[in-house]
Amino acid sequence: MGELFMAKEKILIFFLILSAILLADVPAFAAGEELSLLSVDGNGSVQATPNKTTIEIGVSTNAKDAATAQNENARLSVAVQNAVNKAGIDKKFIKTKNYSFRPTYSRNERKENEIVGYVVDNTVIVTVHDLELVGKVIDTALRNGANRVNSLNFSASNDESAKKVALNAALADAKSKAEIIAKGLGKKIIGIHRVSESTGAFSARSYNMVALKANFDMSEATTPVEAPELTLNASVHIEFILEK
Repeated sequence: MGELFMAKEKILIFFLILSAILLADVPAFAAGEELSLLSVDGNGSVQATPNKTTIEIGVSTNAKDAATAQNENARLSVAVQNAVNKAGIDKKFIKTKNYSFRPTYSRNERKENEIVGYVVDNTVIVTVHDLELVGKVIDTALRNGANRVNSLNFSASNDESAKKVALNAALADAKSKAEIIAKGLGKKIIGIHRVSESTGAFSARSYNMVALKANFDMSEATTPVEAPELTLNASVHIEFILEK
């Protein structure tokens, strides 16, 4: 993965060099002259180990009166965030994502909706940069009042540099395919007519509550969480000009 840290600007240089090589002996074409084109798609990918995890942790409370539901939620939410902080996560990496306060209803004898209680939800996103702390953070939150873990997302922060590696691989793939096809047709590639590319970002591997629930253990043992490999894909579409 050492190549991942090469300058992003070299992507453009690679395109220019490739075009210069292929266009070196390109003859002049008359206006309106039909070109003999070979369209090829190339694909490339690169893998990386994630270096960041975000965990959505929630506290949900309900009570018959609004004040009780709100106060209990506030008490538990503070306890959870303080515990996560003490587990090794700086407070600047514990951010509120969502807070909701809503009544719950039931049908009375007159078939009318009436308020029978209140539900309060408080969700925070915890960003963990030391992946060895992920299981500890989950367990700490659950032991101190959290009752929801909505998702666990792994990601990598070096996707911009990785795009170059994946794109170079896609270009090499397209060029190799074009040369094989051209040779099979008894033709020679003499230029490039058009190039387009598409690169994404590292696909963040996500786990939801259902996937994690089986691993939750409220004993002193830490929930095991293994970081997966992430993949970034790139593709190019190149129209090569063939000799007549």
